[in-house]
Amino acid sequence: MERYEIEAFLVLAEELHFGRAAEHLRVSTGRMSQIISKLERRIGARLFDRTSRRVALTRIGAQFHEDLRPGYEQVQHALERAMTAARGFDGPLTVGFLGAQGGQFLLEVIRAYHAEHPSTEAGLQEFQMNTVITGLRGHDSDLILIPRPFTDPDLAVGPALWSEDRYLAVSSRHPLASRPHISQEDLADITLLRMPENCPPSIAEDRVPSVTPSGRAIAHGRHTTTFLEVLALVGAGEGAFTVGAEVNLFYVRPDITYVRIIDAPPLSWGLVWRKSCETARVRAFSDKALELSHRRTTPRPAPPSTRSLVACPRETPQEFR
Repeated sequence: MERYEIEAFLVLAEELHFGRAAEHLRVSTGRMSQIISKLERRIGARLFDRTSRRVALTRIGAQFHEDLRPGYEQVQHALERAMTAARGFDGPLTVGFLGAQGGQFLLEVIRAYHAEHPSTEAGLQEFQMNTVITGLRGHDSDLILIPRPFTDPDLAVGPALWSEDRYLAVSSRHPLASRPHISQEDLADITLLRMPENCPPSIAEDRVPSVTPSGRAIAHGRHTTTFLEVLALVGAGEGAFTVGAEVNLFYVRPDITYVRIIDAPPLSWGLVWRKSCETARVRAFSDKALELSHRRTTPRPAPPSTRSLVACPRETPQEFR
């Protein structure tokens, strides 16, 4: 049964007048009569007794009205609540992040957002590389801040919030660690650790390329699951990993050196969310994040003197091939 048929029956059952019921629904009296007649044919019995003087519910019509009305009101109430939630800002909002820089930035956004929308209970949740997409699809988070490029037909991709220079995280014992910078061609001389197996292909291909710009093959090592695991493996000489400039501020380690890749494109970050769950709250948070991103500065690399102070004794390059 169509919604318009339900509404026509319920309005006529209240008004008991075809003209007033038609006016209420903004249709013609003839159209109103057609809808009721169609509904009666579907049910197989008359729902209204009609005369030139009056309209009254039949016994079946009265029972139908008694059964139908509560369910219809419940559906209307649910619809109104959903529309209010979509338009309004009441209720919780969970924002996910990867890495220390993302968490620090989102805390600033949450504070600014809450000042404008105090009825929204915004919270922060950390994800790992191997759980970020499943967390979003599993409704663990409403938005997640992740690196680009990112493509998914079911997820909306917000604007880029910032970009940062790209670095290679390499063991401080590796010969490349003594270089002030490297090029993408130098990636053919090391093994790159892989992203998690369930990582979006667009991100995995960007962070762990298979060939250099000239076509030289790049060796791939083991799959990783978390960033701390990546750092542990890099420090142990198991491979290298491409990272953003933020690591120079948040992940300084004596066994790892971060070397800038001078000809690599910047690493960009932005928010993503489920298209099916986009609401006014989600859009407003994305807008606030973009507003605050214009005020932030890109982390600067650690001074060479600092890196040399924490570097471990170097060994032969064969250990890292």
